Amino acid sequence: MTLKLTSERGADLTQPGMSVINGGPLLLADGEHRITQAADGMVHPRNPSFQYGWVLQRNPRTFAGVDAAGRTVLVTVDGRQVGELGLSSAETADVAKALGLVDAINLDGGGSTAMVIEDVLVSHPSDAAGERPVGDAIYIR
Repeated sequence: MTLKLTSERGADLTQPGMSVINGGPLLLADGEHRITQAADGMVHPRNPSFQYGWVLQRNPRTFAGVDAAGRTVLVTVDGRQVGELGLSSAETADVAKALGLVDAINLDGGGSTAMVIEDVLVSHPSDAAGERPVGDAIYIR
């Protein structure tokens, strides 16, 4: 199977060295809050609890961003446990900005939020059973 990233007119949008990541909503762009919940499909007028659960409620979060020096920063925030409240999307953008990020995007969160460094789980997954099997990950070697 071959996947291609193209514009609506069919032009190839990839370049050598380009990386593509799925996530949302966008949190920061050029150092400013840019939460794009409606554009990212988080607003469902017939189901307002969807938006509340994904955007407004505090949850465990995973997000990625880039600082002014071009360094990539990956962050996990624990939640849904005593002493680990999680963050809303707006609070996540605030944390990203406080960390000096200029561009940041929310990745998967909730029970999928986990960080492992050198084979050691350093976060506290919110599922009662611990780590959850997930179909996507960021792996840095």
